[in-house]
Amino acid sequence: MTDQTPDSSDTHSCFQCGTNVDSLPTTIEYEGQDVHVFNPVVCRTCLLSICEAYSVECANCGGKIPPYTQVGVLKADNGERQYVHMTVACTTVGSAFHGYLGKGQLGDFVQVEAC
Repeated sequence: MTDQTPDSSDTHSCFQCGTNVDSLPTTIEYEGQDVHVFNPVVCRTCLLSICEAYSVECANCGGKIPPYTQVGVLKADNGERQYVHMTVACTTVGSAFHGYLGKGQLGDFVQVEAC
């Protein structure tokens, strides 16, 4: 049986720039939030750049929601979607859909309660 956990001595290449990434997850603080990314493998510099380029506005507090984080998904007018932080400090009633915000797109999301 093989061990599937990443070995801290392994190095990986950043999918954006090719720089060696010595340890996973890559962790940064962005707009007061901790962002931890195992997959894709990305260096700190590129992760910060991705957060600056692909963060979305929270429909509840107006703050930024970085990529690679859990989001609440709200249905807006004309079939659009709005996003909310999935944190204790920022949550809204009616956020019945929850998903994962990736790099510029929403991954699969599910309904977890009836409104």
